[in-house]
Amino acid sequence: MRYFVVLALIVLGVIFLRQKTAENSAPVKPAEAAQAALTPRPASEHDWAKAAIDRTNEVKQQVKRERASNEVP
Repeated sequence: MRYFVVLALIVLGVIFLRQKTAENSAPVKPAEAAQAALTPRPASEHDWAKAAIDRTNEVKQQVKRERASNEVP
């Protein structure tokens, strides 16, 4: 029984290492890299609430400007 457990651990270790080396050697596609550069950076886990509040304030200011420009005769 011990030999089976040791053999299973060795096999799982070899599979894990092969997977890691295959993952590291996979080339990054240029289209994915360009797409990542064009999109805005997501909010970090610590200030996601602040980003939402900032966006809300931006929208409120935009609406305020649009309403003010619509009321001018």
